[in-house]
This record gives sequence, structure tokens and C-alpha cells, in this order.
Amino acid sequence: MLIDLDTPPAAARAARRSSRFWTPRTLTVAKLREALESDVVLLRGPAGVGKSALLRQFAAALDDDPETGIQLLDSAHADAETLDRVAAAFGEGPPQHVLLVDNLTDGPAVDSAAILDLLRADPALRVVVATRHVTRLESPLIALEFDVHVLTPADLLMTREELALVLDLNGIETTDVAVDVLMRRTHGWPALAQLASSRLRLEGLPLRTRDEADAIADHAARALTADMEAHLSVPITDEVRLLAVAPYINVELADAIGIDSTAGNTSDLLGELQDAGFVWPSTTRLVLAEPVRAQWLREITAGAPELVEHARLRLLDHLVAAGEPLRAAQLAADAAQWPTLGSILRSAGPEIWARDSVAFATLVETLRAHVGFDPVSVDALLSVDPDTAASAETPALVVGALGRLPEAKAAAQHNVEALIVRVNLLRAAGRFALATESATLLVDALRRRPALSDDVVAEGWYQVGMTHLAMGKLRDATLALGQVERLAPPARRLRARGVLAVVALLEGDVRAAGVLCDADREDAWAGSPWGEGTRLADAWLSLERGDAAAARERLDTMTATGGARELWPFAASVQAIAFLLSGAAPDALGMLRSWMGRTRSTPPSHFQSIQLLTARAKVLIALRQARKALALFEGPFGLSAATAPAIALSQLYAGRAHEAYVMSVKWGIHQDSSPRAALESMVVSMVSDVRLNGTGAHRSTAQRAEALSARHDLWSPWSAVAPEDRGLVLRLLSPAARDRVSDRVSFFASSVSVPHLTKREQVVLAQLTPTSTIADIARALVVSPNTVKTQLQSLYRKLEVSDRASAIRAAHAWGLIEADGEL
Repeated sequence: MLIDLDTPPAAARAARRSSRFWTPRTLTVAKLREALESDVVLLRGPAGVGKSALLRQFAAALDDDPETGIQLLDSAHADAETLDRVAAAFGEGPPQHVLLVDNLTDGPAVDSAAILDLLRADPALRVVVATRHVTRLESPLIALEFDVHVLTPADLLMTREELALVLDLNGIETTDVAVDVLMRRTHGWPALAQLASSRLRLEGLPLRTRDEADAIADHAARALTADMEAHLSVPITDEVRLLAVAPYINVELADAIGIDSTAGNTSDLLGELQDAGFVWPSTTRLVLAEPVRAQWLREITAGAPELVEHARLRLLDHLVAAGEPLRAAQLAADAAQWPTLGSILRSAGPEIWARDSVAFATLVETLRAHVGFDPVSVDALLSVDPDTAASAETPALVVGALGRLPEAKAAAQHNVEALIVRVNLLRAAGRFALATESATLLVDALRRRPALSDDVVAEGWYQVGMTHLAMGKLRDATLALGQVERLAPPARRLRARGVLAVVALLEGDVRAAGVLCDADREDAWAGSPWGEGTRLADAWLSLERGDAAAARERLDTMTATGGARELWPFAASVQAIAFLLSGAAPDALGMLRSWMGRTRSTPPSHFQSIQLLTARAKVLIALRQARKALALFEGPFGLSAATAPAIALSQLYAGRAHEAYVMSVKWGIHQDSSPRAALESMVVSMVSDVRLNGTGAHRSTAQRAEALSARHDLWSPWSAVAPEDRGLVLRLLSPAARDRVSDRVSFFASSVSVPHLTKREQVVLAQLTPTSTIADIARALVVSPNTVKTQLQSLYRKLEVSDRASAIRAAHAWGLIEADGEL
């Protein structure tokens, strides 16, 4: 029930505000009821957001409760005597007491101290305060004594349904589209809703189209802003309107964008704005009221665009330096400053992702749509954007960006960051030789320039390391990435550690890769774009530990498109082996073929192509097509330390055991061989020796292979032993190694009998296309149509199909015919 003390002079206006045209706030009143469990409830907001009306509606909502006494007062018209009378009235009324205080300030008249005294004297008292200021009630010390609840700005604003109800109460003819536009343009402000609906009612106008909604929203914003400006004692100059450029306001930010108040200093100006109700108050920063901000921004952008541009640039620099990169990026996107947005995402992308991953994705998508050929923006997108990494248009984009960078030698002398970008873009364009030359210049520049920041040095070494990796210089890559691990911030450090783990697995040091992956698996950045390399290494590690199914599951959801863009050849190779070891050998070639589509967006280097080639060779060997596997290593992919184990394995299962033995022995002890290559060669030499000499095979190779496997925890190369050879090979091993090797699944365990085609059937299959007829094939082969028909029937029977299209698909799946562009 209302205590009903003498009402202040403002009561006449309050009564009018309670008329049927004023905004009903059902949801917010319900939230106030819930919040009333606290000792103090604060409604903080600028003028026109409807705080006073909320208090009156809340008082009316509580009036029906006979157990609660309610008193509403305006602190601007109250004094100590008024509070004494309130306390006395509460003492004589119902047991529960609710005091609603409007316009509270910590100045003269009723202030926070007086409210606190009332709370201490009356344990049954609850206080709801509406204010434009930050008061003592929000002090952490007060929070130790009383429970203080602050309603958020979203709680004070109207919903769309409430806006529609206001229009309906005013008798406005509306459409859903127009109401949606008006809701967006008025930001849910009750004052704007009332101004718009009153104008429409007085003019007898409908609200049916988007244009009508925009026009009435503009009128309401101008009217409210002009009314608020009339209560401000300082003149509204262009310098003051520059505050609308900023996402929030404090003295440091206002000074950074060049605010020059004509009356007093910046702090005085901000205080004046807060007193006049222009801002959402906060203990650390003020936010300009939405209607005022939109109106001021339109006015100054139209009148002084060069001033706005200059202020924005200064503002973005300040926000990034002050740890607010997300706000800076959003402002850059709003202002269509795409190179600035690219620069922010490149330098502070991890911080933005950590703050709001959804907003980060939106910003990346926005930059992608407007990137142009700005080198920094293209560099940023290559690092974090899956669509850019997988797009066939990326090479052209990269070439265009390269044309805007200085030459490598000039950049090494004057612009190291441009040289860093150049190295990355050269690799993205597939120009690996030029990337190596630029990386050499970059190494010299990084060593000569000790004044460079740690972030720049770390990014430089990362690009050097990735260039070494692309060229197959794994030890040099490890050294460069070790520098990154020492200098880089957390997200980029994890990116480097992921590549280090991949390098360790390439070399065959599973133990070292396990240490890296096990330590990083729970890292907060593991799920970010900078954690893709770690996720790839983790999947590969599962394969090395014998869990092919887990490796496939992880690789199916991680396509190496963002932070691991350049690691996709290794992901494809690992997934191919995972297919072999998980019972899906016939599908492995199709999977590799789908991965090869990535060459259009991210060209592989010669070393990366070798990884793909050896994986494909193992698939063909597992499908009992070793001669085709051997044919892959012709031309540019001849004998080398990287290809020797796969060539020897192909020779072994192509029936050339002696040649396989000679090659594998040579490369098993070659000084350039990594632990993985050496062990793979030793396994081939053991199987060859068993095939040539049976039980008389030498045990020395087996002992060396066992030691290498145990030292690096590397057991996957033993999967190359076919089932028919496994018994004799196991006899050469010690009991401990025999158990480990017995647990490994063979490449051949899931292989099936590949259809064997005669020479004539192969010739006919080569001529088979979806559009060719029997007569066409007969003419091409200079045979009769009946001969072609007979060969086709035999071909269909062997491939277990019934039509031409199915025969072509099955032949591709078995690797009997090749797709265009395959290695």
C-alpha cells in the first residue's frame, strides 16, 4: 500500500506520465520484483530512458500488497525532514517497507549517505533508486554490508512488443516491417517511442513502410537530442560531437581523439554531460546515450568528415594500445576502414577471439567481403579465415597483394614487417624459391635489428620456420620455431608449438611430439584458429599410438583451413594412413583426391607433394597395386631421402625383393635420413631379407630397428609388414618388441582383392567415358563393336557393377584409372 506522504511539485507531470499513452513496462516491472530481494536496486541511465516512469509503474504494481508499505519520493525535492517522516510512516505501516527514490545524487539534499542510514535503521527496508550518476551505493565497501543489485541497460529498454503496444494505444496504423525498423532505429528507448507515437497521433499519420519508420525515427532523435542539448550549459561544438565517434568516454579516450571543450577541461565536460543525463553512467567509463550518439555522428560526419577520419585513426590506435582491440575492430568495420580492420585483426586477432569468438568471426567475414589487395589484410585472412584458405580465388588475391609490397631488399633495410608479410604471401602464391630468398634476408634483418618488438620478431621467426618446413629443412624449421616459442604471446606460441609437434612427427620423434601435445591439449587456445596445428598433431599422435579410429574422427572435423592452412598436405597424408588402418583402404584414394582440390588455393611445395605422393603409394601398395605405386616416383619425384623408403616398399611388394633390400639397407643408414625414414627403410630391409633368406635372415637390422622404435616411441612403420610376412618378421624381434609390433594393425588388414584386368580390358576402360558409345570405342581401338561389348561385359563383372557410370566410379575408387591433375 502507498504511504502517501505529501507529493512534491513534480507530481502533476507524473500524473500525466501515467496516462494511457505512456509506455507500459510489464517485463521490466517483473524484473524489479525479482530484484527486490536485494537491499538496494539501482536503475542507472541517461535522461529519457524511462526511469521515473518505471518507479511509478512499480509503485502501482506493489500497491495491491497490504503487507508492503511503499513510498515514492524525488530526492531533488526532499530533505532530512522528509526522510524522518518517511521513517515514521514506515514504522506505523505494514511490516515490509519499500522506498522508491528518483533522481538520486551524492550532492545536497537526499544523498547515498542518508539512504544508507535508513537501511541501517530499518532491517525491513528495501530501496529502489533511479539515478543518472554513479553513487556511493555501488562502492565495494557498501556491498560488504548490503546486497546491491544493478539493472542492466537492456533491462531498462523496451521490447518490440512494448513498442507495438504504445503505437496501438495511440491508435497508430502499423505494419510489422515498419515496427521492426522503428524498433531498430529507436534502440528501445521509451522516450523515443513516445515522441514518435505522439507525433504520428497528432498528425494523423500511419506507420506502414520502412521510409515512414525511418522518417519518424529521425524526427524523434532530433527532438530528443535538441531537448537534451537545451539543458546543457556548454555549447555543442564539432569537438564535443566527436565524442559520438567513440564507443565509450573517459578522460584518456576523449583526450586521445582530440576533444577540446570550450568551457573548462575534459573532465569538467564529461561531468557536465553526466549531470545533464547524456550518458549511461559507470565507475570507469561513460557511454553516450544512443539517440544523441546517432544524431551527433550524423551531424559531424556531414559537416566535418576529415575531422571524423582523423579522430577515428587516433581512437583506434588508443583502443588497441589500451587493450580494447575488439572495440577498435568494430569501429573500423563501421567506418569501412578495411586496411585498419585488417591491421587490427593481424596484430590483435587472438585477443579479439578470446573476448568474443562470434564477433571475431563476423569481423573476419566482413573483412573478407571488402579485402581488396591490401597486403596486411590478405595476410590476416590467410592466417585465420577458413574460406580464404580454401578459396580458388586466393592465389590471384595473393598475387595482387604482393604487387603492393616493396621489394625484399628494400623491405629488409627499411620495413621488416613488410618483409614478414612478403615471405608469407610468397609461400601462399606457391613461389617457394623466392620465399626462401626473402626468408634469408629476413633472418639477417631480425638479427641486425635488436630494437624490434618481441611480437614482430616472433612473427618473423614463424615465417622463417614455415618457409624451412615447406622446403623440407626440418631441423632449421625447429630452430626458428623454437625462437617463436620463446618470444610469442600465448596464442601464437601455441601455433608454433603445433607446428613443432608436426615437425617432430614428420621426423618420427613421437615421444617429443607427445610431450608437446599432452601439455597443450588443455590449453585455452587449443580450440582457436591458432590451435589448428596442435589439433592436427594430436590426431596424428593418436594414429602413432595405434588408435586409427580416433585419428579419423578428429581429422574428419578439422580440415586444416585456417591457422593450419599450410599443413594440409600432412593432414591428408595422416588421414590416408588412418583410412588404411581403420578398415577403409578402398576409400583412401577418394579421400586423397578430395584433399587435392586444395592445391587450387594453397599450392604444396615439392617437399609437401612428396608427403602426399608417399601416402598415395602406401594406399596403392595396400590395395596390391605396388607396380602403380612404383610408377609414381618418376620425373621430379625421383630417389631421395624422403622418397627412398616408399620406393623400396613399392619394389618389395612389386616382387623385386632384392632391389628393395639393396635400396633399404643403403637408406636405412644414410646420414640424411630422419628416424622415421631410417626405421621405414629398416622394416623393408627386414621383410626383404626374410623373403630372400627365410629363417636365415640377419637379426642385426631387427635389433637396430627395435632400438630406434623404443627411443622415439615410433611403431607405426611396422604396419607396412604384410600379413604373409608378419610371422617370420616377429621371430626376429625380442619378446618386448614382438608384443608392440603385434599390436599394430597392418596396412593390408583391410585390403581386398583388387580386380585384375587384362590388357584389352584396361584399354577399353581407358576409352570409357559417360558419353562414349560402343561404336566410338570400337573405332578408336580399331576393333569390332562385338569385341568391345564382350570386353565391357567382362569389365562390369569384375568391377561388380551393371552400368557405365558405376564402372567409371568403381575404377576411380580402385585406382584403375586416374583423375585429371592427380600426382
